[in-house]
Amino acid sequence: MNEKAIKDAVLSAFDDVMTEKLTPMIGQIAAEKAKEIVARLQLERATFGNDISGLSESTKKAFVEVARAAKFNTRIDTKANEALIEDQDNRGGYLVSSEVAAAIMRIAASVGTILSQSTKWTMKTDELAIPNYTGAFLTGSYIGVDVAGTVQGLTFGQAILLAKKWQLAFTVGNDLLADASVNLADWLLALAGESLANMIDQQGFVGTGAPFVGILNNTNCQSYYAGGSSTSGSTTFEKWDPIADASAMIGLLEESVLDGAGFYMHRTVWAKARATKGSDGLPVLAFGGLASPATLQTNVGGGPVKPAGQIMGYPVYTNRWLPQVGSALDTVSTPFLIFGNMKATAFGDKGDMEVAQFESGTFGGKEVALSDQRGIVYRHRHAFTIVLPQAFVVCETSAS
Repeated sequence: MNEKAIKDAVLSAFDDVMTEKLTPMIGQIAAEKAKEIVARLQLERATFGNDISGLSESTKKAFVEVARAAKFNTRIDTKANEALIEDQDNRGGYLVSSEVAAAIMRIAASVGTILSQSTKWTMKTDELAIPNYTGAFLTGSYIGVDVAGTVQGLTFGQAILLAKKWQLAFTVGNDLLADASVNLADWLLALAGESLANMIDQQGFVGTGAPFVGILNNTNCQSYYAGGSSTSGSTTFEKWDPIADASAMIGLLEESVLDGAGFYMHRTVWAKARATKGSDGLPVLAFGGLASPATLQTNVGGGPVKPAGQIMGYPVYTNRWLPQVGSALDTVSTPFLIFGNMKATAFGDKGDMEVAQFESGTFGGKEVALSDQRGIVYRHRHAFTIVLPQAFVVCETSAS
């Protein structure tokens, strides 16, 4: 067996062990998703010499040293005070380097809808006010001879980015942390990136104010009822017409925000939309989509970042946090689908990302000191807000 084959076998075995160790703590789906990200990082390095994280092998090994909590390692950036008081900007905690924090954000953006499409703002403080135009469209005016023209005022509102602290905690066996390896760094980066993307997508789409308000629950976004009215009798999501209703939703958005707009729904809702039948009783996607290529198109392998298909030329993105098919979507006045432009949302990045480790304490009901494990905790401050609610149309089932 040649050297490459041996290395590949070792990496594969390591990845299998990581999946087995993490599944009881974070679940099978999350562990497998992290494994997919790790595999992509390995493939990118093998193909291009580097991966999406942009980190060198030495930087990755240094990052693992942080996870191993070498408390006085000179490669770890520390804050001004050793007391772990993370709620204060100038005190507490051990920070990963800015390069590692940026790498985690890049990975998160590669798997999350909001992070890949929202407008990014750098936050130096915990609160940042963002202006947003709320006035009428500017037209100017024609003037006569020796007659003063009218003045149109610029009306700006204010959206507030308020940073909140996100945390991810899990355990890793001390045997896996024994060596600072690039492959272990891939896993630690993937777990942080995937978890961060998940939480931001959840808050951005369906957040209820703890701590952020998502698009589905923002009362300032435009509303549209399946069937065209609140009394259309379309009290189930299946009454949403991907031709008539989608066209109406597109028409509600101003031309200035249509460029870059898309549909957002759960994959199970998209599956039902693709099976919608026309007036002839045949699916709109009859004959492999050749009958109406401009109406509905499906792309294999799409999802949160890559479009899963198209409706009338606009991309369709599926996301696990949006309402899925079930009894909850067969009730009145239930929002379930979005058409809009994610550039009208703002993600505020506070920048600092902290990694802490614990050799004792209860994680997932288990005392790590008695299990030869260490608890690893990521913390990051960020903010999310909808800057222009009118850039979104939220579809819901009718009230009656």
